[in-house]
Amino acid sequence: MLAEYLQSEQQAQSLVNRTFLLWASTKLPELLTAKQQKSIMDDLFAKQQADGGWSTTSIVIKDWKRRDGTPLDAKSDGYGTGLVSFVLERAGVSRSDAHLKQGLGWLAQNQDKAEGQWRATSLNKERDPASDTGRFMSDAATAYAVLALTGSK
Repeated sequence: MLAEYLQSEQQAQSLVNRTFLLWASTKLPELLTAKQQKSIMDDLFAKQQADGGWSTTSIVIKDWKRRDGTPLDAKSDGYGTGLVSFVLERAGVSRSDAHLKQGLGWLAQNQDKAEGQWRATSLNKERDPASDTGRFMSDAATAYAVLALTGSK
């Protein structure tokens, strides 16, 4: 029943939710058909930025607004690029594929050399990047980036 629900409702979900569903389908293949997996990957490829990365903003709900009214950052970031690159790898996209190669290249080029992390910001509101809550998205971005770059399963 869960697989039927996810297959019938996945197209109505945000791309970030569909990205997580794609990841889950790599362990539970009955969650998505091959055609649905390809559709999600094609949608992710379409959101890739010219610099090779992905913006978290581009894969969340369309017209998402922060609670504090501050503008969302539309440029590539560590969370979007790390998550998408990692999930594409899990979904069987070859590291020699142009999209994945560019995403991994973006990660290699954009690690904060002083901190060792990949930066990302909250989608909910602008936060002090030095605070614990301000570091949360960068911590998650760093985790996905490391998993993607090391090809971890």
